[in-house]
Amino acid sequence: MIKIFFKHSFIYALGTVFTRGIAIFLVPIYTRYLSPSEYGVIDFFLIIAAIINLTIALEISQSIARFYQEAHDKEDKVSYTSTAFWFTFVVYFFYFCISWSFSDSLSQLLLDSKEYQMIFIWASLAIATNGIFYFTQNQLRWQIQPKDSVIVSIVNVMVVATVAIYLLVIMKLKVESIFIAQILGNTIGSLQSIYYAKSNYKFIFDFVKLKEMLVFSSPLVLSGVGVFIAMYIDRIAIKELLGLNELGIYGVAFRFAAVASLVMIGFQSSLMPLVYKYYKEAETLQSVSKIFNMFCLFALFVVAASIIFSKEVLVLFTTEAFYGASSLIALLVMATFFSNMYIFAPGIGIAKKTKLTAMITISTAILNTILNYTLIPVFGLSGAAYATLMSAIIGFLLYAVLAYKYYPIPYKIKNILIAFATVLISAYAMVYKFDEITFGTIGVKIIYMLVISVVISFLLVERKYMEKFIRI
Repeated sequence: MIKIFFKHSFIYALGTVFTRGIAIFLVPIYTRYLSPSEYGVIDFFLIIAAIINLTIALEISQSIARFYQEAHDKEDKVSYTSTAFWFTFVVYFFYFCISWSFSDSLSQLLLDSKEYQMIFIWASLAIATNGIFYFTQNQLRWQIQPKDSVIVSIVNVMVVATVAIYLLVIMKLKVESIFIAQILGNTIGSLQSIYYAKSNYKFIFDFVKLKEMLVFSSPLVLSGVGVFIAMYIDRIAIKELLGLNELGIYGVAFRFAAVASLVMIGFQSSLMPLVYKYYKEAETLQSVSKIFNMFCLFALFVVAASIIFSKEVLVLFTTEAFYGASSLIALLVMATFFSNMYIFAPGIGIAKKTKLTAMITISTAILNTILNYTLIPVFGLSGAAYATLMSAIIGFLLYAVLAYKYYPIPYKIKNILIAFATVLISAYAMVYKFDEITFGTIGVKIIYMLVISVVISFLLVERKYMEKFIRI
């Protein structure tokens, strides 16, 4: 399993490096052609997209992840996939029709102005097409087709980048250019994903299987709402308490914090399908533990880099209006890691205890909400970042403790904690000592990154597994 995991993880990570690289390349373009408040509008619609995609399709794609591998034959797999797809398509079709019909009143309600009506319509169509793209691309993951999934991601981001730059720079459009680009990218990506998995898409709709899948996934809607609140309550609170300008600055910090997904996506995309396939095998427990140690190695490297290079990154890629985001990036990187590390506690999913998942995420969401509305008035944007990080850590600990009961993975907790403390203390000490941006300080920071990589490697990874990873 470990060899298959690293192979698939490398493929996903390679694709993510490219796609996230394009996304980071777009940030300086967006920040030069859009004001912080306009950037805040885009970020606000991303929040709306998140809650829509987490709820209206009742998380049926997660049912495919659980039932596809255990389907008895090819006919069952086709039936599960096709039923879930047509359900998803119809749900998003009606969502867009309703949004279009009430666009004037909804734009007034959400953005305090009917001037945003056309932007609201474009954004609603982008959200609908994104929901369908999310399902079709995930299907490639559940079928364990990592190369096809990565190709689809690359095509999607290239279309979005090309169209967005053309409309923004050449045609002089503003916020709507981003949503039009997303619509085209999502549509092409969905068609390509369906083509790669065409043997599983038929004009079939099985109400019995739909009921079976929804019984599993519908509790995850509550979980999804909890995830949404945990992920986006900071931005909702910022918009309400501080305004769109501050939301735009925070949104830029969050874009750069998304570098965490360069590490996360490879593990997240390849681990869960393999765990569901091999969890009954005795060696899987040890394999997941070793994979987690390897994940911690890469995650801590990214955390260290985000702490000591955040200011340099903002100076290089943005304008002075966004420099205030420098103190936020590392906190949001850590929050991103912790909020997604539930994949290393698969016991709840294996036991099909989705109601327990909902309880954890809702509890975490409530905590995050309380912390944000408590800390933002006192500490501003930093309060939002600290609130998000603290609730993410507590949420992961709840997952780890409760999942252990159903699938006891033997983690090396002591070594992980020592490595984490070493990175935080040394990295923040470097920032305090070498705060100015010069060639000399950059050189010192690069040397530090090399040294800290060696230190945490010795703490977390057995030599034979590091050599095996390098060979793979």
